Amino acid sequence: MNVDFLVLGKETLIKNEFDLRRFSVLLTDRDYEISRIVFADNADDVRGAIGECDPDDMIVAAGNTDILYDALFGESEEADRSLDYFRFGEHTFVPMREMSERKVKEVVIPLLNAKNKKYYNTVIFRTFGKTQEELREILSDYLKNRNKIMFEFNREGEQCEVRVRYSRSTSSATVNDVISGVGNALKDNVYALKDIPLAESTAELLLASDKKLCIAESFTGGGVASALVAYPGMSKCLLESIVAYSNEAKEKRLGVSHNILETCGAVSADTAFEMASGLLADPMCDIAVATTGNAGPTAERNGQVGLYYVAVGDRNAIHVFEHYYNAENAAGKSDMALRREITESGISTALFELGKYLKELKRRNQ
Repeated sequence: MNVDFLVLGKETLIKNEFDLRRFSVLLTDRDYEISRIVFADNADDVRGAIGECDPDDMIVAAGNTDILYDALFGESEEADRSLDYFRFGEHTFVPMREMSERKVKEVVIPLLNAKNKKYYNTVIFRTFGKTQEELREILSDYLKNRNKIMFEFNREGEQCEVRVRYSRSTSSATVNDVISGVGNALKDNVYALKDIPLAESTAELLLASDKKLCIAESFTGGGVASALVAYPGMSKCLLESIVAYSNEAKEKRLGVSHNILETCGAVSADTAFEMASGLLADPMCDIAVATTGNAGPTAERNGQVGLYYVAVGDRNAIHVFEHYYNAENAAGKSDMALRREITESGISTALFELGKYLKELKRRNQ
């Protein structure tokens, strides 16, 4: 089955060169190609273009799809315009008002695969802390020498899903080499090898550990605990969560040294360490997580907005992670929007570092 690309209407967005190139890349990555591109401004043009297509060709019609329906159905109400695709005569039609990468991946490609009896396996790497550009750089050698192995990157905030897709006809030796290499290259940033949210992945690890967790949060305002308790059974592991927002609360509830707060400030590695240490003073606490940071719009002691610290550990060792969240297009965002982004970044970082700790704990105990 070939693909004929039918561009509908003079003003259609699909004429954008980038959209056409992206559509072509999505196909060629999977060993398909566009056999022809035809522009049509009216129903007669559409009927003429369809008449020139080979039988059984797939026709992707993008732009003003009303022209397509008029050409095929006239004034009839037979056409269901909500369908992702439909058969008419000898052809399969995929209508798109504008270039939709989702529709290409979820409709066009599967239809082509089914027609050509081509099937794929997918390995998922869920990562945290790297941009799509950074991940592409890390995996550059594999992207250049793919051997028909495809890579897809789907970023959401500081998380990015890397999907490695390969045909079942690809040799197992090639697949194993690539998957093993990708895993080793990404290992410090991978939190799961399946399609699962970060919070759920960490919750699963915590529940399996049978450890008691205590949390102390400042700028994240209880967000870490809230993310975990969304999953059933967390009462088995989460002992307590304290939102120690003020310096007074940090001193009284967690035992943070007044001198540390005066000399280093509330947003410091020392304060994060002492917050976690204060939690571990409770003999029932096995693991401690603490967060403190500058969410804005102002920062403590003229520090940087976006700077925060996350402490994770136990009585053997407490590790403190310094992180600076650099928001994209910050100038165009409100103080509230930036504050929310920084807070969400802190929550995600705490969950990620806790998950890494739990994996290492499991490895040591095996």
